[in-house]
Amino acid sequence: MPMPLQDFFRFDWFAAILLVGVVQGFFLALLFLARRPHRQPYHHLLLAAVVFAFGTLVLDTFLCYSGLMFRVLHLVDFSEPVNFALGPLIYLLFRSLNGSSWTRRQWLHFIPFGLYLLYHTLFYIQPEAVKYNAYINAYFPDREFLPVSSKVDPDPLLLTRYINELTILHIILYIGLCFRLLKRRRFSESPNPYFYPWARFLLYFFVASLLLILFVKLTYERDLGDHLLAAFLVLQLFFASYKIITDSAFFQPVVQVKYEKSALSEEAKQDLLQKLKVAEDAKFYVQPSASLPALARQLHTSPHYLSQSLNERLGKSFFEYLAALRIKEAKAILSDPAQRHLKVEEVAEQVGYLSKSAFSAAFKKQTGQTPGEYRKKAILG
Repeated sequence: MPMPLQDFFRFDWFAAILLVGVVQGFFLALLFLARRPHRQPYHHLLLAAVVFAFGTLVLDTFLCYSGLMFRVLHLVDFSEPVNFALGPLIYLLFRSLNGSSWTRRQWLHFIPFGLYLLYHTLFYIQPEAVKYNAYINAYFPDREFLPVSSKVDPDPLLLTRYINELTILHIILYIGLCFRLLKRRRFSESPNPYFYPWARFLLYFFVASLLLILFVKLTYERDLGDHLLAAFLVLQLFFASYKIITDSAFFQPVVQVKYEKSALSEEAKQDLLQKLKVAEDAKFYVQPSASLPALARQLHTSPHYLSQSLNERLGKSFFEYLAALRIKEAKAILSDPAQRHLKVEEVAEQVGYLSKSAFSAAFKKQTGQTPGEYRKKAILG
């Protein structure tokens, strides 16, 4: 005789991974929310929303996979509307990392999420017997349903029935928007080249998620493979945590300034650039802690005036200017036969980068080659 489902409980390696992922997701969300002040383009807040959404989806799957959902039947499918929030959140984070500010128009991306949340209220208000049947239909399809009569149809438009197909279409739409943004800007206008690896990571995640969803839904009956999707989200959370810890520039704010009311004269700009040349000769840029505020203090000016001078005289943001100096220094080291024994990581450290991936991305962005390719051609040619 089969075990009564109400007594079912499963805690294996998958359940353990999912539980750790839930804790990790909510912890990261609190971490990003604690980063103050929140400045445009609000990538800290957006990232907090993304990892919170991840944590919510993983929590739902953990409860279902472990059987704990039988103890909290009112939570069955509670995270389903989040399917329509992930795409907009990741796309808006993608924009934010490229320096685009948040505007009121961005709220329009959440219309599908809001509409489905309202629609799903029809399911939220159903009696527990309906939710019990929905749960076993997804995870225990061989068991019998409870007899139930409901005065309100929980899915009159069949949107919930086709939630997987709608989710896939929604993800495809936002993958297209991300690629369009990348193609349009190619990050040439990005005020912070350190963030390029993050944009690439988001795109890889988006595409991999789509492929995994297609595989799971075509391979497994109903929701029986959702624990694989949730485990994938957990792995991405851990990888993102690692990148954040090792990327020293992640929490540096993208500087966005307006110069319409600036009192900085042309003579003052020229004088500031002369001081900047002295700082360049002293190689201030090889310090990992080099930043706009620190350099402004060294030059006895304000970050606003320094940023304005760089933008209007050199046509660069501070991050572009800093990256150009560091890559120029790196090219000199890589083309020196006497220093060919240095590893790429060591070259990165010598020019101010703490992350090999950030160095390689910035180097390839400016030269079209990896550091290794550049060194090989420079020494051989």
